Amino acid sequence: MAIHPQARAVMAMIAAWQQEQGVPPRTQQSLALSRELMLRMAPLRRRGPVQEMVSVEDVQLPARSGPRRARVYRPAAQPGRFTLVYVHGGGYVVGGIDESDAECRRFAASLGCDVVSVSYRLAPEHPWPAGVDDGEDALRAVAEGAIPGLGGPLALAGVSAGAGLAAAMTRRLLAEGPFPVRLLVLMSPWLDMTMTLPATRIYATGHQLERESLVGFCRAYIPDGVPDDHPELSPAQSPVPAGWPETVLFAAERDPLADDAALFARRLSEAGIAHHVRFVPGMLHGFHGWWDHLPAIEADIGWLDDVVSERMRAAAS
Repeated sequence: MAIHPQARAVMAMIAAWQQEQGVPPRTQQSLALSRELMLRMAPLRRRGPVQEMVSVEDVQLPARSGPRRARVYRPAAQPGRFTLVYVHGGGYVVGGIDESDAECRRFAASLGCDVVSVSYRLAPEHPWPAGVDDGEDALRAVAEGAIPGLGGPLALAGVSAGAGLAAAMTRRLLAEGPFPVRLLVLMSPWLDMTMTLPATRIYATGHQLERESLVGFCRAYIPDGVPDDHPELSPAQSPVPAGWPETVLFAAERDPLADDAALFARRLSEAGIAHHVRFVPGMLHGFHGWWDHLPAIEADIGWLDDVVSERMRAAAS
């Protein structure tokens, strides 16, 4: 279907804000400005009040690159005791914990679970495999009890490039020994950096996330001489390894990365891995982070929360 009117309204709101702020075209933005703008735009995601938590605390997790910042959200209600580790998006180049605050609060409040939002080094200063290294170290630290008081089994969630990192972290940890995660949640996932799937051209322009931006992110993140179909860069291009956890794929129909989710679902089917897939008609990349402006996706967000809650309650029992 066409872009949903509510999604168009979000695009118009962002464009109006950018015009008001005098934001130059993306191709004319410095790296520092792009990062600053993503942080400044984060409050636009909220229309209602901030979900209150019992506590929100920034902590440091040990990593081979040095201590990495993480943020721990503890909600008032915890009907199904488990912990969700959240990996932010941003094309491996922008984004961070502060920019992801609204979605992490939503998950903690709706699911009634602790949420740990982790950070990782960004490209181009720190290309692959820096982000995977940091994510692997953070997940391992959480699993080994580096944050006191977390409860129950672990779910791992990632958004866009963060979903790609989550998949790469999963592949790494599976190869190294017992895997601590019971459920993998990949939202608007970027799982193929070859840029060869049809959706990257079908939705190349006019859909908020532009193909030109994706190509720029690839150049920043992939070092010279590393093939773009490497399993840690393009997990959808390779079979999933044995032991892969049950996976949720939550994607937008009108997204240049829509085919990433579809191809990865095929990989999971080929391997006989339990998975749950939902493509939301008329929506754009990262739509779930704008839920406050998109009443049309209420049932879709409900589906996501129900699947995660049900599967993690089963894991805890």
